[in-house]
Amino acid sequence: MRRAPRHGNRMHGTSVSPDKVRDAMKMFPRVNPPSKGADEVWAVLGSLMSGLLLFGGLGWLLDQWWDIRVMAPVGAIVGMALGIYAVVMRHAQRADATPETSELTSSARAKADAARALREAKTANRRRALRSTGSVTRQDAAPCADIRRETVA
Repeated sequence: MRRAPRHGNRMHGTSVSPDKVRDAMKMFPRVNPPSKGADEVWAVLGSLMSGLLLFGGLGWLLDQWWDIRVMAPVGAIVGMALGIYAVVMRHAQRADATPETSELTSSARAKADAARALREAKTANRRRALRSTGSVTRQDAAPCADIRRETVA
């Protein structure tokens, strides 16, 4: 009996390197981040559904206890009304906020605060270094023509 010759990693006539397979296994699919309003939509939906379920459930329990069939629909309507009220009050607070605070997310605000703290620390270190060497400080020097202003994106 003769053995068939071994051709390594051959697949449909082409050679596949184990390194290529390993590299392909390391790749992760790119997931699109959720939209900016997705969190707000889920919060609104949660408020409306929780009001409906909570008060509708309480109405159903009262229906079972009192042996009537009126309280479940009344509880559901009251729950939806309170859910809508909660959503409106939450978004009314956000609309009253100043434009500067409403434009920045908490992570952007944290980055801006960290950048400001870093600039202040660098300025303090520069002044300390200039004092120890006796060099001319920026306030004593002539103003530069190109003054760079840093903005928060």
